[in-house]
Amino acid sequence: TDDSAYLPDRDKVSLSPGMIYGVQSYAFEDEHIKVALTENFPGFGNTGYVYPDFVRLTRAGVPTSPDTQPITYNGPSEVLVNKPLTLRGTFDPRVVTTITLKAEDRYPLNVVLNRSAGLWEVILPRGLQEPGYRWLRLRALNSQEKLVGTQVINLTVSPEPLTVGESLILTVLKDTLFKVAPLDSNSLKAEQKITVSKGQTFAVDKYGLLDGHLKILLKNAISPVGNFGYFFPGHVSLKKGKEELKFGIESVPDTEAKAQLLVIKTTFLKAQPVDTASLEANQYTPLLLGQTFPIQGYASTEGHFRVTLGESVPGFGNVGYLYWQHVQIVRQGQEVLFNPNALTMTILAITVFKKQPINASQLSASDKTTLPLGRVYGVNSYVVEANHLKVALTEELPNFGNTGYVFPGHVQLRSGSQTLQPIPPQLELNVPYFSQRDNPRYSWATCNVTSIAMVMAYYGVRPRYGGQLEDELLQWTLNYAGQGSYTEHNVLTALIKAYGFKTSFSTTRRWYEIKEELINRRPVVLPGDFIVPSGHIVVLIGYDNRGYIANDPWGDAYTAYTSTYGRRRLYSYSYLNQVAGPDGNVWAHFIAP
Repeated sequence: TDDSAYLPDRDKVSLSPGMIYGVQSYAFEDEHIKVALTENFPGFGNTGYVYPDFVRLTRAGVPTSPDTQPITYNGPSEVLVNKPLTLRGTFDPRVVTTITLKAEDRYPLNVVLNRSAGLWEVILPRGLQEPGYRWLRLRALNSQEKLVGTQVINLTVSPEPLTVGESLILTVLKDTLFKVAPLDSNSLKAEQKITVSKGQTFAVDKYGLLDGHLKILLKNAISPVGNFGYFFPGHVSLKKGKEELKFGIESVPDTEAKAQLLVIKTTFLKAQPVDTASLEANQYTPLLLGQTFPIQGYASTEGHFRVTLGESVPGFGNVGYLYWQHVQIVRQGQEVLFNPNALTMTILAITVFKKQPINASQLSASDKTTLPLGRVYGVNSYVVEANHLKVALTEELPNFGNTGYVFPGHVQLRSGSQTLQPIPPQLELNVPYFSQRDNPRYSWATCNVTSIAMVMAYYGVRPRYGGQLEDELLQWTLNYAGQGSYTEHNVLTALIKAYGFKTSFSTTRRWYEIKEELINRRPVVLPGDFIVPSGHIVVLIGYDNRGYIANDPWGDAYTAYTSTYGRRRLYSYSYLNQVAGPDGNVWAHFIAP
């Protein structure tokens, strides 16, 4: 019963999710279930230990427990966020001396025992503060502090009061299969799958996603599979109360080409990442164990690799899906791991991929290419530039290359299942605030080095000699060009470069360029007529729908600087256009690591 990490390979064997094994006998022993199976594992045998939280024992489809536990949990499985909560259950006071309850094995909760009634209780007056999934480990110890009972309590903390306590109902949308494992039905025996008809409904206890399938624990068993099995998400609908739960296929992330595909188990190349039972005969073709193929690209989605083969398979084509456990992909001598979280770009409207961020009509045919509606591309990197997304793809487009510009409204970027906002409606960078008022020298005139110090500190620069970074930068300018030089923009440019940064200064910036710098996570040093006639410099650190967010080293310009607190001041777009514009005449230092 040691941790498996400390056991040699001969003393352990992996059990795959969803697999079902016959059991001769079992017993609860030292926080594990000791199980004698009805089959032998080569080199291992049929008897071993499993952790109880990772298996479910059933007898005739009904869950059972290894030995009678001297402790139970009788509380809710779903609760409302930020609402008072009581967790409770029973225990056998003849056996149990101490009960502990820890959230995620890290946060102990105060357990109150009523020994005469055999009840335990945990009261949380504020409830649970974060919505999502939580788990708690309940443990019972006897007088010798030996574990005599354990249970994992799974809680769903919901922000939606209308669905708390509502049942889960699964509706079959089209004739489909209920299977014992998330595998292609052709690889399963007859007793390991059952056809369920369109229109049938089932009460569901729990659900999850695994390898492109919906993992379901039904309240009532379906013979011969039982109450635990797998459906293809596109063939069923799952509702909790009136809310329909969504399980759409995620976008397919291509990766770089020039790899090798090895078939390690006879399988099917398919037109879609679904069970072959859902496909027409011309939509899949067998690949045999031991076959190898050069591939131009590959991707991970819904438990499959999407591959682009170097040559077409007769009668099928060169693009298809393969169950990821049936193949190996090798690139530059290394096996490619299955990864569904790569960055992707989906084309939402027919658009042009361009060599320059200008109107496509001004470009020659060799400097642009059309991206078709619905196509998904893998992405290496992207930045916002000139009102476009500059994107480096993971594949070469014929006669074009892999890098170009695309209009943001025509595409959707994702990381796995998460939709990204390349141009967010609001943004704020975590730039530290420094006041120039506490500078020991020329405090009234050092908004420049103080603003630059804030940007450098954001990038991780710390004072070399102790004290304030802005004082150090001031001394650099004095050493470099003498008294008063800290107000000269060419000297400030030299200062920024001396500290290892890329920089450019211009007096003809456009406001969209300022916003793009912020979107690309680079704060902007902005001069302007905040103070007349001397001028002033601030740091722009973000924006929202009202204006730009600034760290103003002298205070709050809206109060004519009677307020000396200048951190995170919101200056409207119209105000900044008045004091630092107009558009096309904006002065700004851009600084990048």
